[in-house]
Amino acid sequence: MKMKLMYAVVLALVAFAFVGCSKDKDEPIQTGGSIDAAVGTYKGSIDLSNINGPMFDKTLTVTKISDNTLKVEIGDKALKIPTKEFKVINNMNVSIQTSGVSPEGSFLFDVKNKTLLCQGEKTKETDVFFTFKGAKQ
Repeated sequence: MKMKLMYAVVLALVAFAFVGCSKDKDEPIQTGGSIDAAVGTYKGSIDLSNINGPMFDKTLTVTKISDNTLKVEIGDKALKIPTKEFKVINNMNVSIQTSGVSPEGSFLFDVKNKTLLCQGEKTKETDVFFTFKGAKQ
């Protein structure tokens, strides 16, 4: 009798374990909206991988190439930093950020605070890794 009761309990637990909820499925990250908020001129600091310490009062310009692509240019041409292009998404009007992993680096614009963190990766031997932190002007 105890064996039948034990089998019944085990069967009930197994059946319960396979019951699922429809709300358990993974929902994709909601994106949408324009990337225009990130377009503009920024002033801040730039840190280069080949120089010790950040340089201040540098400018960076962001222009729109398409509905999902932004171009980044450092204002100081003497630094010889190439132009970078980033595929970006509008993350529910909280941030405009790189969509996925980009060989060019990363782009993160905080919509509320109007601040930018941009990192440019080396894509060829003569490039320099850089990090720019600044605020929209």
